[in-house]
Amino acid sequence: MTEDQTLRRAKAGDSAAFEALVTPLEPMIWRLCWRMMGNEEDARDALQETMIKAWRAIAQYEERAALSTWLYSVAVRCCQDMIRKRNVRAASSLDGLREEGYDPPSREAGPAEKTEAEERRRLVRQALSMLPEDQRVPLVLFAVEGRHYDEIAAMTGVALGTVKSRVNRGRERLREIMQSLLADGNNPAASASKAVKGGRRS
Repeated sequence: MTEDQTLRRAKAGDSAAFEALVTPLEPMIWRLCWRMMGNEEDARDALQETMIKAWRAIAQYEERAALSTWLYSVAVRCCQDMIRKRNVRAASSLDGLREEGYDPPSREAGPAEKTEAEERRRLVRQALSMLPEDQRVPLVLFAVEGRHYDEIAAMTGVALGTVKSRVNRGRERLREIMQSLLADGNNPAASASKAVKGGRRS
């Protein structure tokens, strides 16, 4: 059975056909939900809600975008709804935001370097959680998920120019928040050194 045939059957109410279409996409959607929601429990709920809503809406899928893009848009809306309802501040993994202060440790990194890297990840997650939702969502999609501006616009229903503006403002605001956290004493290097040395100065 071709993908088009499977899609037609899914649109006609065939749950097995729908499952065949979306199952290969679940890992991708799971990563998005985890990054946006910030913890496994909320991410699992968001993934489940995404699949339920996608099943209910598959008949309205117009095929103007790839199925993966359409499913992404459903997941984004589900996460946004959950964040608003539960007042969740996503603590997203920002593997793609090295320029914002996070550098993963090398395999040869020692205890101090690993602790410092973890502290940097914590700091970036904390800063990201403080961003307004309209900046955090496009920034995660762009910087972490590697989505193009036009894809983000399609997923979020926001104009292309607005998406670009929000990503840029989000980056700038993230830097400002991190600088403020560091100024308040959240110094990754100092914290790492203190943790490894048991709080004693050499």
